[in-house]
Amino acid sequence: MNRPWHCVRNPRDDGSHEISAEATPGRDSLWFDGHFPGSPILPGIAQLAMVSDLLKWHAEKQGAATAISSFSRVRFRQFIRPDDTVSVTITPEGGDPAAFKFRIVSRGQLACSGQVRVATPAE
Repeated sequence: MNRPWHCVRNPRDDGSHEISAEATPGRDSLWFDGHFPGSPILPGIAQLAMVSDLLKWHAEKQGAATAISSFSRVRFRQFIRPDDTVSVTITPEGGDPAAFKFRIVSRGQLACSGQVRVATPAE
């Protein structure tokens, strides 16, 4: 799962309720190029890409494919700086197998949270 963009690593699945991983976007990550010179922060799209990659890993582990159909209620609360280690956690939401909540924590504080839906076979 290591990508030159954000390097999601150590994905875990507790079997029923939680999917998690870590990431440490390094100073040389392309995400920081131009965002912003002198005071780099990880763009929101990079954070959502980590969530997407973790969901795809989870689906592949189960022998399936998945695609994100939507993100909603996304809140960016803290900056993520180069070399910050973050934890990404995704949990099912309610009884809907296509709905999940996610959290990204950096330096012990909530950096980003929201909801994500994956496409169902009918979509």
